[in-house]
Amino acid sequence: MTSVYRWQGQIEKATENLLLIKTLRASYAQVEAAIKANHPYQTPEIIALPIETGAEDYLAWLAQSVKR
Repeated sequence: MTSVYRWQGQIEKATENLLLIKTLRASYAQVEAAIKANHPYQTPEIIALPIETGAEDYLAWLAQSVKR
């Protein structure tokens, strides 16, 4: 994807890859720490999005699939 963003007072444009990680809320801090330790950016985009609703079969699969 192409990202356009402001960094250190300049408008930047870069080709980036979007990565979505599915995990439990309780594991968020570990995932954030791992990303920061391994990502080349000084300030990588790390955000958490709540799941408000979804297909029941998918949500059941997700709940069984994430490491607890």
